[in-house]
Amino acid sequence: MINLQDCGKLNKEFNDTSKPYRYVVIDNFFTDEVANQLCDDYPLQDDKRWYRFRDKIEGIKNVLEQGMYGISKKEDMSDLWVEVLLKLNSLEYCKTLEEMTGFSEIIPDAYNDGLGQWTGLRVMNKGSHQLIHSDARLHPHLKLEKKLTIVGWLNKDWKESDSGYLEIWNNEMTECVEKVEPLFNRVILFDNTETSYHGVPKVNSYRKSFLLSLLKDTKNYKEIRPKALFVKRPDEPEEELIDKIAIARANLKDY
Repeated sequence: MINLQDCGKLNKEFNDTSKPYRYVVIDNFFTDEVANQLCDDYPLQDDKRWYRFRDKIEGIKNVLEQGMYGISKKEDMSDLWVEVLLKLNSLEYCKTLEEMTGFSEIIPDAYNDGLGQWTGLRVMNKGSHQLIHSDARLHPHLKLEKKLTIVGWLNKDWKESDSGYLEIWNNEMTECVEKVEPLFNRVILFDNTETSYHGVPKVNSYRKSFLLSLLKDTKNYKEIRPKALFVKRPDEPEEELIDKIAIARANLKDY
């Protein structure tokens, strides 16, 4: 299902110290047959299986995230999608990820019927956005560190005008260092840190993606936050509202 990768080459790219944090982009991730079938199995825009992300927080418009939908339950996905996600969230594939990254003792996320807390299909509609943030770092149920994240895209015939780039920002939030185009059969693998800042500020088309996270045991889990941390880009509009909603969102207990 997954194309054989040069783990040594990916390890060097992942650990490139010129980047603000560790990540690597991998093209042609799945075999052509599997990638095309996963794309065909991707639910349509108006499918009732999609659940909507928070439009409001504490009664106020959620300016951090708009127009985002997800599917996270096995029964709401095709058999192939379940098979692929379980393969990626397995001990066997964790060993491959250790070769790609140089990390040790990566653990699958056994929550959510074996799929994982954050695993599933994600879509962003035209006009949607997700502002820059660093992901949650603590699994709220297993009390393990969220260490690696995989995000993949299945957008055929993607054009520059469609936007939907995943923006990578530096630690000081002064510069966008890379914009990753969400091309068909491409994934990004990144290290989940306090300052692994990324987001999708603008989408002009129907943007298909999937994601999952892998874990690592840590003895200092009480010091790790269980919610995403949203931050402002320079000259961000609605600065005060972003700060207010970011604080409110960080304190939600809707795990």
